[in-house]
Amino acid sequence: MKAVRLIAAVSLLVAGTGAFADAMSDIKRTGVIRAGYAEASVPFSFATKEGVPQGYSIELCKRAIAGIAKAAGVASPKTEWVVLTPATRVDAVASGKVHLECSTTSATLGRREKVDFSIPIYLDAASIMSRRSSAPKGQLSDLQGKKIAVARGTTTLTAVERGLARRFVKAQIVPVATVADGFDMLKAGKVDALASDRTHLVGSFIGAGGAEGLMVFPEALSYEPYAIMLPRGDAALRLAVDRSLAEVFRGGDIEQIYKDWLAPLGDPSPALIALYLMNALPE
Repeated sequence: MKAVRLIAAVSLLVAGTGAFADAMSDIKRTGVIRAGYAEASVPFSFATKEGVPQGYSIELCKRAIAGIAKAAGVASPKTEWVVLTPATRVDAVASGKVHLECSTTSATLGRREKVDFSIPIYLDAASIMSRRSSAPKGQLSDLQGKKIAVARGTTTLTAVERGLARRFVKAQIVPVATVADGFDMLKAGKVDALASDRTHLVGSFIGAGGAEGLMVFPEALSYEPYAIMLPRGDAALRLAVDRSLAEVFRGGDIEQIYKDWLAPLGDPSPALIALYLMNALPE
């Protein structure tokens, strides 16, 4: 009798896990696709004053959402956009709160213990923005004894800690919810520097209307391959997303998407162009 109960319990657990993990079945049943995004990660993922999601990552996610709907056989899908932070985004995908996440998430092996990722959509590197008066040489050694704001739940935190340790620099890390919050603290003089991906730093500067006396360090502290975050082990969903992204890269639409959102950053780097070409997978 105990064995029967055990088998029944395991069967229910497996069935529940399968239903939870199968996002495509959920989308087909409800006609709703839940997409997570960051509301202040300019120019990748942000909200307008009216609360409309926009940005480079959002545009690519819209293409992915159309591909998901087609694969699921949903003619008129409804997209529900869910605001997430760096600290909540991984668990939101892993728990099924959202079907995909569209911001500036780096695909790492550690995160793949909980979630999965699409093919890469962008390449960046962590760096530091500070006031020139706080770091006249633009080097990590300038930050001895200084305060550095870093968003919780980001790969930047580890990169900064390693960079400081290599140079025997002791600085105070100040955790913040978002890079935008850190930028506000930097402008207000509450911290001496802000660490994030270089493009995100520039985007925060532009989005906030700039500020006098700020500079971005030339040194790259990490390698950050952005990708769309997906539920772990959902092959059908990932195939639909990758197929949509590969079509964007292969057909050349990525050129206009880049111009629309990232033109102020200059032309794409050789590494980024190579990423687009290498992920323009054939059908």
